[in-house]
Amino acid sequence: MEKPNILQPFGIDRKTESVYRALLSLADAPATPIAQRSGIKRTSVYHILRSLISLGLVSSYRERGVVRFTAEHPNRLKSFLERQTILAERVIPELEKEISKASKNAVIKLYEGKEGIKTMSEEALRTKEKMILTIGSSARLVDFIEGKYGFGKRRRSFGIFQRSLRFSTDNNINSPSRMHDVRILPDSFLFPGYMMIIGPSVGIIPFEEPARAIFITDSAYATMMKSFFEVLWNTAEKLKRE
Repeated sequence: MEKPNILQPFGIDRKTESVYRALLSLADAPATPIAQRSGIKRTSVYHILRSLISLGLVSSYRERGVVRFTAEHPNRLKSFLERQTILAERVIPELEKEISKASKNAVIKLYEGKEGIKTMSEEALRTKEKMILTIGSSARLVDFIEGKYGFGKRRRSFGIFQRSLRFSTDNNINSPSRMHDVRILPDSFLFPGYMMIIGPSVGIIPFEEPARAIFITDSAYATMMKSFFEVLWNTAEKLKRE
C-alpha cells in the first residue's frame, strides 16, 4: 500500500518524500541502495537528494571515493519552516508595494450568506490600525447571524480597540478591560444594518434576506464614513465606565 504524502504541505512532492523516507530507514547509504529502497531510478535519486540537501534534510560526505548520504532528523523540518518564515518576512514588504500601487482603486467584495458575513468580519482582525469603528445593533447582528462566534474575544487577543455606536436595547458594556468604548444612539435613529469601519475599508451588513455583507476598500470612502461616525459619536449618549 502506497504511503500518504505527509510532506506535501511543506512543498515536498511524493518522490522526494519517498527518497527521504528510504534514507531515514537506511540512516546512511550511497545512492544505489536508496534508489532500490525507494523504487525510484538512480539518476532521479541524485537530483532528489540534491534537493533534500538544499532543504537541510539530507547531508552528504565522501568515503573511499563514494558519495554517501545521511538523513537528518525530521526535527529539521522546524528549521526549514523557520527559514521559510524569515524569507517571507523579507519578501512580504516588497510584494506589499505592489498592493499599494493598486490601493487608489476601489475594491468591492460581496460575501454571501451568514457564514460569509462572519468571514467578512474576520477581515477586521487583519487591520494594521488597532481600531475598529462600528455602527448598529450588536443584538440584532447576533440574532441575524444566529449566534455569537467569538469575534470580541479574538479582537482583544489581537490588541484591537473598538468604538461602537449602539442602541439602548443592546447589552452595552463600557469597559477598558474589554478594550471597548460604547455610546448610545437615539431610538429614533433608523439604521437597519451593521457597519464596520476598518482602516481604509468599510463593511456593511444589511439586516435583510438574502444575508450578505459588502466590503469596500477605498480610502476616500472610508474617510467619509469615519467623519460620519465621529459626528454621531459626539452627539450620542455616553455610558458610564465599569
